Amino acid sequence: MKRLNKPIVTKETIRNMEDMSWFIHARIFDDLLIVAQKETNCFVLKTTEGLIVIDAIWPSQKAFDAIIDGIKDVGWNPETIKKLVLTHGHVDHTGCGKWFIEKYHVDTYLSETDDKFWEQCPTKPDRPETWKDYDITVHIKDGDSITLGDKTIYVYNTPGHTPGGLSYIFPVTENNKVYMAALWGGTTPPRTGRGVVQYLKSLDYFMEKAADKKVDVALSNHTSVDNGLERIRYSKARMSYMPNIYVVGQEGFRKYCQVFRTMSYDVLEELL
Repeated sequence: MKRLNKPIVTKETIRNMEDMSWFIHARIFDDLLIVAQKETNCFVLKTTEGLIVIDAIWPSQKAFDAIIDGIKDVGWNPETIKKLVLTHGHVDHTGCGKWFIEKYHVDTYLSETDDKFWEQCPTKPDRPETWKDYDITVHIKDGDSITLGDKTIYVYNTPGHTPGGLSYIFPVTENNKVYMAALWGGTTPPRTGRGVVQYLKSLDYFMEKAADKKVDVALSNHTSVDNGLERIRYSKARMSYMPNIYVVGQEGFRKYCQVFRTMSYDVLEELL
């Protein structure tokens, strides 16, 4: 059966990143929650010493409320949120971080490069509500790790989508079995030849690190890339005998990464 080898991204896809009218969430592992609006995901990782939020959707009170409601719905305590970890400095990921700081006094993590990029090159320069509005506590870089309780997030420098974009690998569990999950931080390739070359180098590097860590779980911070909304709906309705749709195996993860390579080649062809 012939299937798509890359996502369909339209103007509506881009518009939907700002649509805060609808959210969905699911506990996709015993210790990992996903919260999404139409196009962008947030993850919450449960540890023995509290919760880590990874990316924060759009800067909207509704998005913040949706994340907190999702945490409560799966029986976790939002008062235990300790860290906010960001993949890159775009407003649809730095998002509602200021509310996490104000309400839960979290530590925040991002590369120094993208901290500056976020401030100096805002995604929506004509809209003050999208400008940088909180400080980064810890500047992280390639080879660093972020530990809370029994969980460690491994940090990899993957520039391309943004100058200081980061990608992460961390363990998740289901029924006492440990899997290794990977989140490619900057989803789409840039629109310049030099940028795409850097993006592809970063992808190769991250795939090498994923192979070393035996990654078998593919995560995305945008729903259009991995049939994300369908996967969340499946996870919400999934019965005990059904497989976890996020576990794709090591070979499956390598195939998943080819999506980003295909998108990059498409950009290069357009530039010729």
